[in-house]
Amino acid sequence: MASILTLGLGRLEIDWAKKYYFSNHSKLFLPGDVKPLSYYYFDPDTESVREELKPGLARPLRSVKRRLELLGYSLSKAQQHFEDRLRESDDFDVPNVSFDEFAGALIAADVNKITLDPWFMDHSRGYFAARSILGDPEFTRTAKSLEGLSRFVGIFFEDLDQYFTLRILAENPANLDVEVQWRFADQMEDGLAVDSSFYEGLSQRDRYLIVTEGSSDRAIIRKSIKILRPDIADFFDFVDMSENYPFTGAGNLLRFCQGLAQIKVQNNVIVIFDNDAVGLDAQRKVEQLHLPANMLVVRLPDLPECQSFRTTGPNGSNQENINGRAVSIELFLDLRKGPQPCVRWTSYVSGINTYQGELVDKGRYTKQFLKPRRLRRDYDTSKLELLLDHLTQVMVAGR
Repeated sequence: MASILTLGLGRLEIDWAKKYYFSNHSKLFLPGDVKPLSYYYFDPDTESVREELKPGLARPLRSVKRRLELLGYSLSKAQQHFEDRLRESDDFDVPNVSFDEFAGALIAADVNKITLDPWFMDHSRGYFAARSILGDPEFTRTAKSLEGLSRFVGIFFEDLDQYFTLRILAENPANLDVEVQWRFADQMEDGLAVDSSFYEGLSQRDRYLIVTEGSSDRAIIRKSIKILRPDIADFFDFVDMSENYPFTGAGNLLRFCQGLAQIKVQNNVIVIFDNDAVGLDAQRKVEQLHLPANMLVVRLPDLPECQSFRTTGPNGSNQENINGRAVSIELFLDLRKGPQPCVRWTSYVSGINTYQGELVDKGRYTKQFLKPRRLRRDYDTSKLELLLDHLTQVMVAGR
């Protein structure tokens, strides 16, 4: 039997290859995702499909979706990719199917009801997509235009980037808990590769270097990703200097951005400023630079509870909106333990005509978060979730 590797979601095959000519899909997974998976074979004696358990990589689509988006596979780019392929194709291999029809059929299908075509390993190029996949009743029941596709039209669909197909399938909530599975064991059994060669992981160009105003910002974001988004933690690198952190303060971070803009850094870089007066002023100056496309600049997001926050200063105590004036990373921590949190106004920032504020005793909140190995069960991480969602949205939009 010919050696074959497949990438699938449930019973739906997304990609397949024989012998040496295969794509390495390990960047969708983590090294610990190896587990026994079902491999399917056609038994000519019984003319039926038999199942064998062998090792492979598996991870729920819910998690793979986050990894796909950080790799640049957003839903909007899926449509752009499909339409670009239409324009590039010859007349004889252009499908009479719009992106909306194609995406709608994928989203509506129950991937666990897909029929296993026993002959799919023997199909020539084009027939795999046309007959074994898109010709399945789960697709044709909602998109009649997928019935009876020619081999040449099948080639069009096989040549689509299959990660966009996975991303479209993630729009169906029922699919999110279904495992994406990469079955590569047969390749190893045939002696065509060794185990270590299959897990390549992320390339340096897939990763992001996160640069912040200070070492506490870096430490809080790093731990937040580790405990709240462990499935994408391998995407991020940090400037890691336990002493003499080089970018302390918005001014130094501004100068760092100026240097990166001049040397045209090749890595993906995301620079994070505080959502305070100094950070807002520095961000505006950075945005006037000619930054490379792979360099993103963002502020910490606004917080609803900071629209009315206790403050103190020369004019006494007040309840004020501190978004854009005094929101530092510590405001995203759980502030419920201890006295009522308060911001003290410290200095005037002429560039944006407002005062800069700072959370009183902010170091105490940082220690409460960073010191324990595990957070208290009742620790409120909702604002950190909001922060990570905001940062990833910026990264996805910037890919």
